Amino acid sequence: MSTDRYVSVGRKSIALLEKVNSALSRDFCPWANVYVYWLKNPIFVLGLAIAGSMLCGIFLNPLVFILTGLLLLITAMGVALPWIAVKGISCNVMFDVPRTRVGQPVIVRLAIQNRWPMPVWGLSLIRGFSSDTSVEGDEGVALARVPGWSTIEYSWSFEPRERGLYPNQTAMVETGFPFGLYRAQKEAVVDGNIIVWPVTVRLKGVPDASDAKPTEDEFSERRVGDFGDIMGTRPFRAGDSLRRVHWAQTARQQSLIVIERQAPAMTSVRVVLDLMDGNHSNTDNRFVESCVTAAASVCESLHLQHSRVELVVGPKLLAAGNSASSFSRVMDELATVTTCNDRSQPASRRAGFEIRVTTEQGALADHPRQIVIGSNHPAAWIAINDGEHLGSHLPQRWRRVCHVS
Repeated sequence: MSTDRYVSVGRKSIALLEKVNSALSRDFCPWANVYVYWLKNPIFVLGLAIAGSMLCGIFLNPLVFILTGLLLLITAMGVALPWIAVKGISCNVMFDVPRTRVGQPVIVRLAIQNRWPMPVWGLSLIRGFSSDTSVEGDEGVALARVPGWSTIEYSWSFEPRERGLYPNQTAMVETGFPFGLYRAQKEAVVDGNIIVWPVTVRLKGVPDASDAKPTEDEFSERRVGDFGDIMGTRPFRAGDSLRRVHWAQTARQQSLIVIERQAPAMTSVRVVLDLMDGNHSNTDNRFVESCVTAAASVCESLHLQHSRVELVVGPKLLAAGNSASSFSRVMDELATVTTCNDRSQPASRRAGFEIRVTTEQGALADHPRQIVIGSNHPAAWIAINDGEHLGSHLPQRWRRVCHVS
């Protein structure tokens, strides 16, 4: 019984402490914050102290002017030293790789050159690496000391939390040493940005394309490429690989002759990502990101299964064939795409079946293949009710519509 009594007393004490903490941390006058937030800056507090000491020196005792002079000296040093420090440095931000994915760390390098003979203390890199651009995040790096007349390179691991192009703001280096009264800033030069691709999930199987309208250049067995059986020979053209040179014919013709092979027939799939503002007016950003994730997953999975993928975002059309560079362009677009108002459609390049990714507001009643995020729409080919569980629900339903066991 005594143990239960102690537990009860402990719980009551914790509840009381939580109430006290809530009362002490509550903002009772939020309307007055705009008038008093300037007091958070110590330089204004020092200004009030200087003004008060001057009044005391005038009306009470002139010796108080000694305190006034000391406060003025501290203020001057607190403002001048950071300003002088940033005038003598130059900063460069560099990345080891041009692309990464959400959640995958990447090394960021910061090279600082100090042209002053005196060292610089308290430098920190701010802005450019925070998911919320409205506030200064903690995804940068703080430096203790940069020696005089030197160039030092620092590196740290940056793990992006959202897709996009980083730095997503102007990268700035700042210091408030020694007193933090004034924070002097200088823009850092960015030597190449890094593109963060969206999160994707692996989808197994290719949808049935029996109702697609194939064209001869897509499905002809005589299409020229770099693989398959030998189709014939032709004269050498600039850019041809020397591995394809037919040396016997070259010796006979006294000019370079290369072999032509077959190209594999590829399934052509068009992925339409609907990001019209009107179709997302009643949803938050989570569903927009879920649409991008779903579209990226479909594009990547079909590309890995040797399909020709076309991505349509508003008026833009990007095609990803066999090359890694064309697929990178598609993923780069998905990494940086935002909602838009342009409803124009790109001209059709190739025939093939179309997969549309949208929300309930943008779902079409007569479209045969729609991935609808956020609602079990009656016209949905695949419906994901909760975008947060897209990583588990989308692969299961994709396998079902592709008849993959």
